[in-house]
Amino acid sequence: MAGWKGSLAQVLKEHNGIKATDRTVASFETQEKRSSVLFAAFTDLRSMGYRLDDVKQLKGRHVEALGKHWVEKGLSASTLQNNLSTLRTFSQWIGKEGMVEGAAKYFQNGEASRTSINTEDKSWSARGVNFEAKLAELRALDERIALQVELQATFGLRVKESVMLRPHLADKGSYLAVGIGTKGGRDRTVPIDTEQKRELLDRAKALTNSRTASTADPGLSLKQALSRYSRVIRNAGITKASTGVTSHGLRHNYANDRYEHYAGTDSPVRGGSLAEIDRERDRAARLEVSEELGHSRESVSTYYLGR
Repeated sequence: MAGWKGSLAQVLKEHNGIKATDRTVASFETQEKRSSVLFAAFTDLRSMGYRLDDVKQLKGRHVEALGKHWVEKGLSASTLQNNLSTLRTFSQWIGKEGMVEGAAKYFQNGEASRTSINTEDKSWSARGVNFEAKLAELRALDERIALQVELQATFGLRVKESVMLRPHLADKGSYLAVGIGTKGGRDRTVPIDTEQKRELLDRAKALTNSRTASTADPGLSLKQALSRYSRVIRNAGITKASTGVTSHGLRHNYANDRYEHYAGTDSPVRGGSLAEIDRERDRAARLEVSEELGHSRESVSTYYLGR
């Protein structure tokens, strides 16, 4: 492979397997994300007329051009931050540490500023999306994908967690053990405390062929299964452009429903007033919700529940 693609592949081969912070081995997911961001970035540069033959020729003006291009594309604050972080790591790899400056240099109007306090309900129900109708639509397209979506809604799972879930092994009777495909490799448990959860989990177990099988099609690799999931979801219109929601909106639904379960009142984004709830009860409910979603800090709950 010649040209910029070849030079990028060589840099990735030499450095991508190592974490930027402590020089330990980087996860496969991290390596995939870095590769994707970098290949897209250099492709964008060429489309803008910067025809670099070697990726080590990257300069500060190229980073500035990319920042402007990303803003024009309407990328989210988190994506802008992540893309810039990847370029910063890349600049260290090619011996140009310090070339990529802070976000304020490239996003002067605060486009990359993120707040963790949610001010609106981002769940499907709040956006007027009928979950049962969408589920029926998904079942007609792919029964396994429909089951994975149902698992996300009922247990608060992330997409990858639902695709990699091994129902027989995860079912511990009174709780679901979520340990495969989790963010940062963080294990957690989710209570099986309703008949709906038990019935769904039993259906998931019936669909799989063995105790060690996941919910994904056994004939597909993980990458293929995730691609299949994305394709079916798009075909069902579960996109920001089509219905205003994504799969992640199911986590918002779950978080707000569970807060009401523990606190006995609606969350702030659903109109609940913190003035009407004991502060310790609010904190305890947020901790429970955070743990069930796979986070360890109570503060993360504000992203789903508001404050």
